[in-house]
Amino acid sequence: MKRTICMCLAALGALLLSAASDLPSRLDVSVQPEGAQVFVDGKLRGTAPCSVYDLAPGRHLVHVEAASCVADDAFVKVGPGEFLQKSFVLREEKGLVLVKTVPAGAEVKCNGVSLGRTPLLLTSLASGRTHALNLALNGYQPRRIAIRPEGRTPLVCEEKLALDSGVVACTSEPAGATVVVNGVERGRTPVEIGQIPKGLATFTFKLAGYRDETRELRLVPGDKQALAIRMKGVPAKLAVVSTPEQARVFLDGDYQGKTPVTVAAPAGAHEVRVELAGYAPLVRTVTLENGGESTEEFSLESVLGRLEITTTPPGARVFVDGRSVGTTRSSGTETVHSQILAVESVPTGEHSVMVHLDGYQDVSRKLVVKSKETGKLFVKLHRVFTPNTEVETIRGFHRGVFVGKDFAGNVTLETSPGVHQTYRRDEIRKITPLQK
Repeated sequence: MKRTICMCLAALGALLLSAASDLPSRLDVSVQPEGAQVFVDGKLRGTAPCSVYDLAPGRHLVHVEAASCVADDAFVKVGPGEFLQKSFVLREEKGLVLVKTVPAGAEVKCNGVSLGRTPLLLTSLASGRTHALNLALNGYQPRRIAIRPEGRTPLVCEEKLALDSGVVACTSEPAGATVVVNGVERGRTPVEIGQIPKGLATFTFKLAGYRDETRELRLVPGDKQALAIRMKGVPAKLAVVSTPEQARVFLDGDYQGKTPVTVAAPAGAHEVRVELAGYAPLVRTVTLENGGESTEEFSLESVLGRLEITTTPPGARVFVDGRSVGTTRSSGTETVHSQILAVESVPTGEHSVMVHLDGYQDVSRKLVVKSKETGKLFVKLHRVFTPNTEVETIRGFHRGVFVGKDFAGNVTLETSPGVHQTYRRDEIRKITPLQK
């Protein structure tokens, strides 16, 4: 009887065990964030949070995915009739966005936070969402763009920025001038200057040796203009000196004054001529630079001659070209020749020499003076008998050239050339000078 009962219990246990192995298992899945899709063994089983009731006992693959999140997978093992809970926390998926601008260098901001400057690869923006980016570059109008990355598919966003300032292409003749815009140096010509604020801008061109040139331009955003300037040179200063001084200076044929003298002239080649009476003129070509200062020295070579004049008798007055140059003097000896009268610094060429002595005939000569040579002239004067005194004596009237009067009062006249007559004082009644 007992054996029968045991056999019945064993059969019942086997029956119960067989029935238990066929019972379905339960799996509850929760996901953060909610709303993720749940797949079990590749089949969609609902949206988290969800429960899966009809799982067969054993090992199963659970896959969850949600927009803008990185999908996740996990294996679970459930026994017959077992209840199992599985939780997932999905990471937010980041997109790949390459932001480029023309020109480059724009600052990129999102929600007020600076992300860098273009070209910029963004890897921190959530995928599947729309993001507002602000682009800013000095001199250009700010730009706001919206982007929506999807998954890890790269997104390229390229924007051409509009100028918020003007651009001016500056040139000058000659080139190399420094351009100052609103008080700030911006380069040397030729140069294209950008990021000039809209409105009125002041341009000043500076170049050594030239006058500063200033212009004003009114610019609007995106404006592009050209500014060409012809620079005006500052006159150069040329100092002209000579040895000896007081030479006449001519610049390109125009009289400038006597040395030492300083003249102003434009840049370039100029002819300088220096002249001084009695010296060989000098001509020289000088090249001047704008605003430069230079000195030209001229050493003049004398081309003067001299005259040596001797007269018989001495005491004659000498004129050269109508100008009195002196009087010949007695040599102090018994000779009737005078000392030599030297006339220095006589210009070369032909000159007229006239010798005058009262009572003698004037003598005129033509004499050619050569450079650095001495011309010699001997002049013998011939008397001219011209009575100048009348003496009345007790015997009558006597005319002649007055020779002298001695201590006794006796008067001597030259009554004819070479003939002298003396009249005693007690015989003289009257002496009368004759008017010429």
